[in-house]
Amino acid sequence: MSAVILLGHGSPDPRAGIGAAALAGRVADLLPDDEIRLAFLDNTSPTLTEAALTVASHSDITVVPVFLSRAYHVKVDVPAEVAKASAAINREITITEPIGPDPLLIDVLDHQLPPGAPVVLATAGTSDLEAQAAFEALAQEWSQRRGTHVLVAYASQAQPDVATAISRLESVGEHKAAIARFLLFDGVFPDRIKADAQGRAITTVLGDAPLLADIIADRVLATR
Repeated sequence: MSAVILLGHGSPDPRAGIGAAALAGRVADLLPDDEIRLAFLDNTSPTLTEAALTVASHSDITVVPVFLSRAYHVKVDVPAEVAKASAAINREITITEPIGPDPLLIDVLDHQLPPGAPVVLATAGTSDLEAQAAFEALAQEWSQRRGTHVLVAYASQAQPDVATAISRLESVGEHKAAIARFLLFDGVFPDRIKADAQGRAITTVLGDAPLLADIIADRVLATR
């Protein structure tokens, strides 16, 4: 039997853990021959090593980074934790591509927003320039498909923030901006972005979207 460990950031907000557990359940439905586990980098248990030890006897172990960008966590923290876990169980662990920023997720957000409205693509935030460039490319692709302005904004670590992005979009058009929350689970940043939206149209977080489990299953199958 194979094992798949979904490795997320972790959050002190219990809603994030509930969302992650629900996502793991949907992935299990898509990969019935695999044992699905959760692990986290911070704030939440278990660690990746702890999770790996529970499935050490399985024929192979695959880690899926449940992150929406290729920022510091994916580049540095995830490989480091996988190396620790591999050493603890004395065998190799496979790492898949992260789940984002996958353009397929834009469709999930677009269907929730009013047509014609300019969009703030609101992310948690990163200081990683490569990750910022990937978000900008995603926004440009969405803008072309949607036929409206799409502007990236950050809840932390980078500019513009959500309030500034809203102001910029509404200063050049007649429509109120709509807010697309490019985040996985409910918590501090989604709440902050919702507060900044001030009643404007806003999407749910991505963790509940059935497509997200499909993307994770595809990441796993691509390694086999």
